[in-house]
Amino acid sequence: MGRFFRRLFTIIGIAVVLAGMLVFLDRFFVWNSVQWVEGTAEPPQVAVAEPAEELPAEGPGALEETTEDGEEAAEEEQTQDSEISLLFAGDLFLTDVLQTKYRQQGIGAAASDELLQTTRNADIFMLNEEFPFGTTGEAMEDKEYTFRVDPGFVSVLPELGVDIVTLANNHMLDFGRGPLTETLEVLDQNRILHVGAGQNLDEASALKTIEAGGKTIGFLGATRVIPEHSWNASSGNSGLFTTYDATRLLSEIRAAREQCDYVVVYVHWGIERNTEPEDYQKSLARQYIDVGADAVIGAHPHVLQGIEYYNGKPIFYSLGNFIFANRTYETMMAELTLSEEGVGVRVFPCVSVSNQMGLMPESERSAFYENLRNLSFGVNIQGDGTVIP
Repeated sequence: MGRFFRRLFTIIGIAVVLAGMLVFLDRFFVWNSVQWVEGTAEPPQVAVAEPAEELPAEGPGALEETTEDGEEAAEEEQTQDSEISLLFAGDLFLTDVLQTKYRQQGIGAAASDELLQTTRNADIFMLNEEFPFGTTGEAMEDKEYTFRVDPGFVSVLPELGVDIVTLANNHMLDFGRGPLTETLEVLDQNRILHVGAGQNLDEASALKTIEAGGKTIGFLGATRVIPEHSWNASSGNSGLFTTYDATRLLSEIRAAREQCDYVVVYVHWGIERNTEPEDYQKSLARQYIDVGADAVIGAHPHVLQGIEYYNGKPIFYSLGNFIFANRTYETMMAELTLSEEGVGVRVFPCVSVSNQMGLMPESERSAFYENLRNLSFGVNIQGDGTVIP
């Protein structure tokens, strides 16, 4: 009997010892497991890859931060190496007929789906706003055509994909300076950049920049067509930035050259309905490029004028009408594609029917390119619209 109890106590003692060891081992492995998941140590493969003193204090969080930094760096590198598309169109005006259709049908009344895809896909889209947004003022006397559009229609611009407009043209003060002020305000409220007009000369001549693809793109706007001298902006008066005397614009281009990777000058000039650029257009375009412009875009004639390269830089003397009249038989948009290899140039032939602007049917483009070649100076235009100097 005594031997039985001694053996029983021995077995119980051994069991207690084993149970204690199991509890210890269980806590040991659980504690280490928790430390690996939630503590300061990194997974083994990370520790091998990086010296211990460089390991961050919080393993998983630090891994996430490092990964995000790496992704941001890769994204920045990819952005800087990617192409940048700059798209330009000519004159925009919203007729009463188009305004009515827009109220009923939306932006589809003004532009086809195919055209909208093109304008919205561009990194930057710029055009000439050939009217003020406003409700005040009186129409200028003895002026055949006077334009003004209710500010409520400003929504057309972002719906088209417009990023920046030039206001330097011969209709911006048709109803006086009040609508110009309204225009500046409504564009600012809708985050549409603008050049070529302002509350004084410094504002009107100011450079506007847009960051795209890791590059700084600069824009200036000016006009050489105004009905009277009083439309000029001055130190004390609102108005337009003009280039009858090119001195100020040339100075602004030089300054822009120092700040920007690429500089565009958009100019209102020429003779209406004339497909040949005036001698002064050619002279001014060359002067702009000589002091730093990378591209010169023209508008005002309401018809197409040719393309020319000067010192390797493109000049579009007139892009013609964009969304403007009930019917535009042929016009175009111009695309500049910036990349490490240089600047590619392409045109998109367009046609407007019943106020709706759209891309020209493929079957009509060959004749369009041939006509544009005849208007241009020493350039070739390929079947896809690519312009070759």
